[in-house]
Amino acid sequence: MINFGILGAGDIAGVMADTVMQMEDVNMYAIASSNLNKAEKYKEKYKMQKAYGSYEELVMDENVDIIYIATPHSFHYEQAKLCLENSKNVLCEKAFTANAVQAEELVRLAEEKQLFLCEAMWTRFMPLTIKLEELVKEKVIGEVTYMTANLNFPMMQKERLIKPELAGGALLDVGIYPLTMASIVMGDDVDFVKATAILTEEGVDKMGQYTIVYKNKTMADLNSGMCSFGDGRAVIYGTEGFIVVEGVNCPEKIVVFDSGWNERNVFKKEKQITGYEYEVEACIAAIKIGKNECEKMSHSKTITMMKLMDEIRKQMGVIYPFEK
Repeated sequence: MINFGILGAGDIAGVMADTVMQMEDVNMYAIASSNLNKAEKYKEKYKMQKAYGSYEELVMDENVDIIYIATPHSFHYEQAKLCLENSKNVLCEKAFTANAVQAEELVRLAEEKQLFLCEAMWTRFMPLTIKLEELVKEKVIGEVTYMTANLNFPMMQKERLIKPELAGGALLDVGIYPLTMASIVMGDDVDFVKATAILTEEGVDKMGQYTIVYKNKTMADLNSGMCSFGDGRAVIYGTEGFIVVEGVNCPEKIVVFDSGWNERNVFKKEKQITGYEYEVEACIAAIKIGKNECEKMSHSKTITMMKLMDEIRKQMGVIYPFEK
C-alpha cells in the first residue's frame, strides 16, 4: 500500500484527497499546511492518519511514499526540492515550475537521487485524451493540418494570478492547457511560436494568443485568459474531416465529423471519481516498478513545455521579479 501525502491545503488539495480516499492500492495518509488547524480539518474530513503544521514535518515522515504538491506554482520549485532532498517521490501540480531552469534542476535532482518525479498534468492521463491520440494516429480525419484551442475563466480576483512575484498571469495557470492539447495532437517539433498578450498594470498577462508553427508545416492557434469566459474547446482540422473536443483541460466529449460535416463518432467521458485518479494510478504503477517518471508525462515533456512557455512569456514581455 502506497502512503500518499499532500503538501498544501487549498481547494485542489481537497479534490485530490477526496480522490485518493476512494482509490485502492493507495492510502490517504497525511497532509501538511502552514496552518495546523487547516491541516487538522482536512485530516478529519478525509480520514487521514497525520496532519502537520509545516512542510518540513511532512517530508521527514518516513511513512510517506509520495507527496503531491498542491500549492501555487511560484512555490513548486522550492517545495519539490525540499521533498526530493528528503528522499520523497513527488507528484507536482502544473505548472511544474515558474520556468525551465527550475524544472531542469528538479529533474536533475530526481534522477541523481533515483526518485520518482512527475508533473500533475491530469489531461494527459485521461481516457478521452488517450482516445484522441488514437484517433489522430489512425488518421480518422486524414492528415491533421491545423487546430485551435482555448481556455478562459474570469479570475482577476485571485491574488496568486495577479501578482508577478507569485508567477501570476493566465499562461501558467490556464494557457498551459491549450498548449498541452496542441502538444498531444500536433507533437513538439516546433519551428517557431508567435505570442501576443494584453498585460495587467502589474505586468502579467490577463489574456494571450499563441500561434505555433511546426516543422511539418502544420499550425495551432491557441489562446487563454483570466478576464472572461471561453468555451474551452479544441477543434482539430484534417484533410478528410475535423474533430471537436469539448473540454480542453478535462475532455468531456469528442465528436468526429467527416468532410461533409456529418457526425461519424461520438466519444463521451467515462464515469470517474474526479479525473485525478488516472495520474495517481500512473504514478503508483511507475513507483512499484522502480521508474522515476511517467511515460504520459515524462520529464522531457515537462521541460519542453516549460521552455515553450518561457519563450511565450519573453515575447509577451512578462518577467517575474525573481528572474531579474
